[in-house]
Amino acid sequence: MKKYLLIFIVVLCFKICNSQNIRGFYVNGFKNILGNTLREDSLLLFAKNNGFNYLTLYDMYLVNSSTPLTNTTSAQTFAAFVQKAKTQYSVTEIGVAAENYSFFSSVIHVYNQQHALASQKVDVYNLEFEFWIPASVTAGSYYCTTYLQPAACTCDTAGAFVFYKKTLKRIDSLANANNHKSEAYFGFFNAGQGKQIVQSGVDRVLLSIYIPSGNYSPSYQYNYVQPRLINLASANTNIKVLSLYSAEPAFMQSWVNTNPYFQPYNDFSTSLAAETGTWKNFIQKEGIQWFAYNYMPKKNLTTGLNANIDNDLIEVYPNPVSNNLNLKCSLKGKKNLEVYNVTGKMVFTAAMPGAEATFNLELESGVYFLKLKTDHTETSLKKLVVMKD
Repeated sequence: MKKYLLIFIVVLCFKICNSQNIRGFYVNGFKNILGNTLREDSLLLFAKNNGFNYLTLYDMYLVNSSTPLTNTTSAQTFAAFVQKAKTQYSVTEIGVAAENYSFFSSVIHVYNQQHALASQKVDVYNLEFEFWIPASVTAGSYYCTTYLQPAACTCDTAGAFVFYKKTLKRIDSLANANNHKSEAYFGFFNAGQGKQIVQSGVDRVLLSIYIPSGNYSPSYQYNYVQPRLINLASANTNIKVLSLYSAEPAFMQSWVNTNPYFQPYNDFSTSLAAETGTWKNFIQKEGIQWFAYNYMPKKNLTTGLNANIDNDLIEVYPNPVSNNLNLKCSLKGKKNLEVYNVTGKMVFTAAMPGAEATFNLELESGVYFLKLKTDHTETSLKKLVVMKD
């Protein structure tokens, strides 16, 4: 009996350990989202309704420049966003992408130390330093003058990899010492570099599968990424891998317009399961990542919404609405209605002459956000769904 129980546990563990845990995307232009309630809620609603649980934030150095994250007062906007994502929108991990160790040690690490709540912390330190692109590291390039020369590394791909490996080890040590995770994005690397990447101790890697929509097929994507998987496996050490796809127009934007976001990962998993090489035992499928939010088709934004969730000052009905929206408001003074789409663009505005009014919106089906302003106040946002017959 114990023997069969042990077999069952092993099988169950294998299924759990190889399940899709991470479903994420990069958030580009995050500086223009943070602090704008409309854009924050649009982003998080998109993530939740489409089953994403991981956000990797871009442009954090710009955020830190305008609202220093090591200042507990100015950092509250960011802390509030992280907490909202984790407690209200089913996000389990927040990552920050940067190209150097200093930003993590002097900014993100300090921010984490100043915020005791796990719901406000950054969970993943993501290093993005494209050492494999010759034009990025040659003499006179940004990487060369900013990082390689000061570190006495040659300005070529070999020198850039030396710098990269040292930086990755330092970030991994910093993250792990504080119960966080290290992560690295990769395009291409050779066999020796793949082995050293794993030996750096990095917790997981993102492998780009940047292929055009017209070329996509399960076999094409697997053949595209297989050599790098083999290179990673040559370290004979387990390594967690996320498959990374691009929703940019030149890559898979048109494909993902009409296909599920997570289908490429399912195809990847099937191909890896059919792999006969024993090297595959060192590859642990961890999930999927997409680049990037601005390019991704905004699907499923009309599901799972609660109407009038923010305050009782205004009453909006019906919701969902087709055209004619009824509004009641107890606020005094002149009132003006504003309606925004999910990108934060105002698509409708009109004065409200009294305590009650009806507005003909004439908007396309989708999710919108409603705001009512008076001479002295501004109501909280209300989510509005427009559904055409």
